[in-house]
Amino acid sequence: MTAFEPCRVLVVEDEFLVALQIEDDLIAAGYLVIGPFTTLSTSIAASRAERFDVATLDLNLRGEFVYPLVDELLERNVPVLLLTGYAVSDLPERFRALPRLTKPFDGTELVRRIKGLVPAD
Repeated sequence: MTAFEPCRVLVVEDEFLVALQIEDDLIAAGYLVIGPFTTLSTSIAASRAERFDVATLDLNLRGEFVYPLVDELLERNVPVLLLTGYAVSDLPERFRALPRLTKPFDGTELVRRIKGLVPAD
C-alpha cells in the first residue's frame, strides 16, 4: 500500500446481502475490495493469489469454519477482523484476542475497525 494506492481488503462472507453491504461500505470509505469470497477453499486460494493489506472474515461459511485461513493469515502477519455472531467464549482459545465485530454491525463501525488495523504510511 502506498500513498497513491488504496488499502486492499480481503472480504470473506457467505451471506450475499451482508457481503454487498460490506463491499459498499468499504468502497465508500475509499478501500479496494478483494472478493467477496464465499467458501473456505476459494478464500484460501484468493488469499494466496491476491495482494491485500487486511482481511475481514466471516467465521462460519455455510457450516465450514475459516479457522485454517485465520491461522494462515496470522502466520503471514496479515491483520484480521473477525465478523461473527459467536460469543468470544465460543471461539478457539488462539483466536479470542483477535479483533472481532459482532453481527449485526453497521458500516461506520466496520470502517473504523478496519482503519484501526491498517498501519498508516
